[in-house]
Amino acid sequence: MRGLLLISGLVTSAGVLQPPTAPEDFGAAEFDRVMSVNLRGTYLTAVAFGSRMARRGTGAIVTIGSVTSLRAVPLHAYGPSKAAVAALTQCLAADWGRSGVRINCISPGYVATPPLQKAIDAGQRDPHLLEEAAAMGRLVRAEEIGKVAAFLLSEEASAVTGINMPVDCGWLVGSHMGTYGGVRPARA
Repeated sequence: MRGLLLISGLVTSAGVLQPPTAPEDFGAAEFDRVMSVNLRGTYLTAVAFGSRMARRGTGAIVTIGSVTSLRAVPLHAYGPSKAAVAALTQCLAADWGRSGVRINCISPGYVATPPLQKAIDAGQRDPHLLEEAAAMGRLVRAEEIGKVAAFLLSEEASAVTGINMPVDCGWLVGSHMGTYGGVRPARA
């Protein structure tokens, strides 16, 4: 435990997904599991490291939320668990700010990861629909999340705390555009 005192930056990336389903078809035990991993796991990790940072008077933490916490999707445990992570981030930022600890949340959009590729290969997700909904017309790359996390942990972000930063290739701004004919193509 002594080495924990030297840690000045932390990314908490707890996450277990659920299948899209109607709420009445999603059991309480599975709901509790998603909440426990996503919210409780983030809370316990942030407090274990953040309290030590606060005692030292310096540190930065990045939590991982999700854009599904910001829009209605049929993920009735995952979305709320990630919304709770964003709220927890704000609570901790307010509590530890004067102790020199900054804490921010990144809410990724659909990220090109092996699990997503597996769902695409199994016919469970349509990559065209995911890309079409994003203003930039593509999926987020994992390294893009890493670069934003590195920025938020760095001294360049020394005045930034308590935010929830979507990194989603414009999914939040583009996802509703389908009701108006979709996101416009690139201009020549």
